[in-house]
Amino acid sequence: MNDDDIMESLRRAAAAIDPVPDLVTRNAQAALSTRRVDEELAELVADSELLAPGRVRAPDDDTRLLSFEAAGVSVELQVEYAGGLVSLRGLVSGASGEAVVEVAGQRHAVPIDEEGWFVVTGLPRGATRVRVTAVDGTAVVTRWTSV
Repeated sequence: MNDDDIMESLRRAAAAIDPVPDLVTRNAQAALSTRRVDEELAELVADSELLAPGRVRAPDDDTRLLSFEAAGVSVELQVEYAGGLVSLRGLVSGASGEAVVEVAGQRHAVPIDEEGWFVVTGLPRGATRVRVTAVDGTAVVTRWTSV
């Protein structure tokens, strides 16, 4: 019996005794499916929450401003908190079409108007990101940010 045979025997034993829960497998597959190598990552360049010393989270009925930049594209977000829900107003330059806001397993595709604005309301709090398509066709996505 060689090392490969021993490892395979151990894999079968572990799968029979303590299998990976379906939820863990589904979440791992979802995490890997969200990674796209052809997307440009828009970096966070400003966060109003970081300017206020000692704040950990934005309280209810407050506003937060976030700025992201990638080559040729900028995404400015105004996050408003009210009643446990989030409203997101965005200004995009260097991109057109639609903005796709992803939060809590949900995807909200909204049009970017001719002046570069989009709005999404009634979002749950949690990890959020925005995906847009640059004028040159490059997919640009903000990093995940907790709102």
